[in-house]
Amino acid sequence: MTQSRESDHPLTTRPFPTARPSGCPFDPPAPFAEARQECPVSPLRYPDGHIGHLITGLRSARAVLGDTRFSSLPPGKRSPVKVPGSELSTDVLPPGMFVNMDPPEHTRYRRLLSKHFTIRRVRELRPRIQEMTDRLLDEMEGKGGPVDLVEAFAKPLPTLVTSELLGLPEENRAQFGHHVDVLFSLSSSGEEMQESMTLLGGMLHALIAAARKDQGPDILGRLTVETDLTDEELLGITFVLLIAGLETTTNMLGLGTYALLRHPEQLAALRADWSLMDGAVEELLRYLSVVQIGPIRVAAEDFEFEGRPIRKGEVVTVSLPAANRDPLGFDDPDAFDIRRGATRHLAFGSGPHQCMGHHLARLELSIGYESLLRRFPGLELAVPAEEIGLREMMVTYGVLGLPVRW
Repeated sequence: MTQSRESDHPLTTRPFPTARPSGCPFDPPAPFAEARQECPVSPLRYPDGHIGHLITGLRSARAVLGDTRFSSLPPGKRSPVKVPGSELSTDVLPPGMFVNMDPPEHTRYRRLLSKHFTIRRVRELRPRIQEMTDRLLDEMEGKGGPVDLVEAFAKPLPTLVTSELLGLPEENRAQFGHHVDVLFSLSSSGEEMQESMTLLGGMLHALIAAARKDQGPDILGRLTVETDLTDEELLGITFVLLIAGLETTTNMLGLGTYALLRHPEQLAALRADWSLMDGAVEELLRYLSVVQIGPIRVAAEDFEFEGRPIRKGEVVTVSLPAANRDPLGFDDPDAFDIRRGATRHLAFGSGPHQCMGHHLARLELSIGYESLLRRFPGLELAVPAEEIGLREMMVTYGVLGLPVRW
């Protein structure tokens, strides 16, 4: 593998930033804008000294994510920030972990799963998701406030939806959520991450065994009937779907509500015209871009990309928050405007690896936001805004908690 050298690059190399601007919890770290202004493809210094590339422009990000010369395979991949437990990682690709695969293997798994996430299939889930949402809001209202919206609503709703889709036993759902939190925290120790991986793996193996026996209507049950996937493949697939279903939607519900409360004029416009909800969801996805670290790719060959030489083995990190604030892609990109019509954002990625559950996530967010805001017309923060803790040291950005009253 070729190790690129800092002296090879005409532009200044930077470490990957995670600190948000003071008083601006919804804006990406300022160095992203500085890097994009110099060049949308700029040198990035990784924690082990490797010099790779940072992608901050919308067009460049879309091009990287759609170019198969940038590989998703594990060998050579590096996180742009130091990840606890990275010394425990391996370049061996677990079966079924299709997010870390290239075609044709990646394509095969996507085809097996995609029919479970079509627009038609997702729309059929609306009544059930609405029922879950209403039940959680009933419980929240019964507590009388103030409550932590993350614990009372933003976290339980995606957990309930994902659990039902995968057939997770109700008594294990809190444990699943805890282990996902540990794995996504940059503050977890390597030992904590290893323990959560082991325990989560054991729970998923038990789930797969139950699915093979019962063959229920959930996704896992259908896969045991409709495919010849091995238990190890099902383990990898379930792990991907579990994390994807919990992490991003939970943080979008919490952080998105916080953003609406901090932009009262936008919230008032939404309350005055609920037909703006779909546009509000798209703008929140663009404006917040909660996946703050990655996607990460590795150059599979030497080639030229947008006028810059890319060497085989060089690591490329796409910043979705930076790309979604590109002024060449969006007018006044740092403004939050629910009427923007921001449909070209990259909050769900792009290309072959675009998030397969994006229709489901949009539905959960639309139902969640509207039901919450309709139920509690006087919803407001229960503490000063400066006391809201933020997930800066997490792979997925969001609020640590959101105390609210009504």
